[in-house]
Amino acid sequence: MASGVVLSKRWAPPAGLLAVTGWQLVAGGLLLLPVALLAEGPPPADLTARNLGGYAYLGIIGAAVAYTLWFRGISALSPTQVTFLGLLSPLVATALGWLVLGQGLTALQLLGALLAIGSVVLAQLRHRPTAPTAAPAAAPTAEQALRPAEFTGSRTDD
Repeated sequence: MASGVVLSKRWAPPAGLLAVTGWQLVAGGLLLLPVALLAEGPPPADLTARNLGGYAYLGIIGAAVAYTLWFRGISALSPTQVTFLGLLSPLVATALGWLVLGQGLTALQLLGALLAIGSVVLAQLRHRPTAPTAAPAAAPTAEQALRPAEFTGSRTDD
C-alpha cells in the first residue's frame, strides 16, 4: 500500500479519477474471481433484496466513493499525511457498528479510538503547509548586465 501511495503521486493517471478507480477495482476483482470460485463456490441463486442492497452499498459507498476520495486525498496530501489517514478506517467501522448496530465499546476500545484520533490530528497539524515565500530574483547574467536598458526591457529613468 505504501508503494501505491508514493507511485500514485509520481504517475499521473491517464483518465479521470473515477474511471481509474473503477478499472483498478475491475482488474482486482477479475484476478480474485478464480480464487473466490475455488474457495467459496458460485454465488447463491436466491439473493434477497437485502443481499442486493448490501452489494450495492459495498459497490457504491465502500468501493467507488471510498476509493475516489482516497485517491483524491493521495493527490492532495503528502504520503505521511495519507498514511495516518489509514487509521480512520477501523474507527469509522467501529463508529458505524456502535451507531447502526448498537454494539458496545469497552473503556480500552474508547481509549484506543482516542489515541488513533489524536495521532491523525497531530500528523495533520504537524504537516500543515506554510504560506509560500517569494523566490529571490535571479541575478542578471554577465551578458544581460552589459546590455543597455532599452534592450533588456527595463528602464532606469523612472
